[in-house]
Parts: sequence; C-alpha cells; structure tokens
Amino acid sequence: MARSSGNRKSRRRQLQASHQKNWLTGRYAILETMKAGRWPVDELFVAEDEFAKDKSISDQIETLADAADVRVYFESSDRIAELCHSTHHQGVAARMGPFPYESLQWLQNFLTTSAATADAVGTLPLVVVCDRIQDTFNFGAILRCCDAMQVAAVLIGDSEQATVTPQVSRSSAGAVNHVPIVLCEDLNLAVGMLKASGLLIAAASEKATEPAWAVSLKAPTALIVGSESDGVSANLLALCDAALQIPMLGQVESLNAAVAAGIMLYEIRRQQHSGLL
Repeated sequence: MARSSGNRKSRRRQLQASHQKNWLTGRYAILETMKAGRWPVDELFVAEDEFAKDKSISDQIETLADAADVRVYFESSDRIAELCHSTHHQGVAARMGPFPYESLQWLQNFLTTSAATADAVGTLPLVVVCDRIQDTFNFGAILRCCDAMQVAAVLIGDSEQATVTPQVSRSSAGAVNHVPIVLCEDLNLAVGMLKASGLLIAAASEKATEPAWAVSLKAPTALIVGSESDGVSANLLALCDAALQIPMLGQVESLNAAVAAGIMLYEIRRQQHSGLL
C-alpha cells in the first residue's frame, strides 16, 4: 500500500476539480463498499491522527485497500475536508470510480433462467422499475427497501433519473452494494421485455382505483414506481397489467415515492409467501 504526503500541488488541483458526487465519506460506508467489492474505489484519503483513535477500523481499511490494490494517501483532517467538501468525513474519504451498472441483457438472461421459479425459501423474482425518480434521498430509500424485500434488480432510465452517487449510497444504507441496478436507454422497451419474459407488470399509482391488497400479486412481478412530480408515465401505465393504489385513511392525500415503494413491495412479498409459510 502506497503512502504519500507533502507537496502534491498539481495532483491536489486535479482532485479539487473532481465533482463532489465522486467522493464517498464515512468509515462504515467506505468499509461496507470495499467489502462488497462492487463499486471500485480509485483512491483513499485517510486522516492518520483520527484513525489512531480506532485501530480496529484503520486495520480493516488498510487490509481491504491492500486486497483491492487501492492507493492510500495520508493527509490532515482539514485537507481531506477540503478535497471532499465535507467536514463529516470521519477521517476517511474515497474517490470513487464509475458505478458498475448491469445491462438489460444481463437482466434478460437472469429472467430467462429464473422467472418461473422460486428460490429455496420460496421467493419469486421481483423487479422494481424507477420511472424518473429524481430525488437522491428517495432513490436511496427505494434501494434500501429493495434490499430488504430481496428484489432481483432495479431498472432505471438514463434521463430525468437520479443515478448512483455517494449520496444515494448513504441514503440506501449501503444497498447499492447489494441490489443489481440496470441502466437502460428506453424504459418502455425495457418494461416490454419484462412483460415478454412473463412478469406481471404493476404500477403504484395514486390515480388507480384498485387497492393493492385486492389484486393477486403472487406471480413474478415488476413494480413501477413513478416520479415524485407526476407519477408513472402514460406510456408505462399502458403496458401495465395492474395499476394499484395504496388506500389513504388519514388526511394526507399521498405518500412519497420511497414510502409507497416500501408498502407495495411488502404487499407483493406478503402475497407471494402467504401460501408458503
């Protein structure tokens, strides 16, 4: 593992030019990301004075960095804050490489082999389609729900959609490291592929009239979650086998996208497991 300090003016100017979204901060967030080994870390910056207080954490980070052949630079806490534009880095910051999205072909191959079957504990394939979710906190929270409900993949479009950033990673509590995320150019074509693969296509929509618990969701399912501003697009709704609402019993008329996704995913899994438990 390489150590570096002192005057690195040209390199520091280059690093300062990096957009803030490239920086993941926080000891446990970085530890989990490196343990998962999915999202590559380009470089690590460590505040040696802070890590001296917790040798167990510093040893884990050094071991993981060595295993992944990641260069580690030792700087002051102030310098790390300057680089990553955050004073809440907990003594460590990682400059991240591009996030490794899965392809639509990968998803199609997965569905070809598993769409009709349940795994060893009776869990059927479940896919989530995010239709223009733009808030990073919402997107991260949706991914966290997807991990909890053992979603096989999350499908996102390449426009008007939040992508995976360190902020999304933090909001997801690290779920970006465990849930496959598929990036595609055309969500309409992708949902058509899901339908052709045998998945039931369902949309969570406040405009729907049928409550989620009144519709059978026991088949392999793709759940579409619409944008915060105008819900699921008309083109995607036209592809759906079912448009479902979450009945609101109080005075508030709607839920945010992440809360709605969590409720819908739980209902799907409840129905799929109800005859198996």
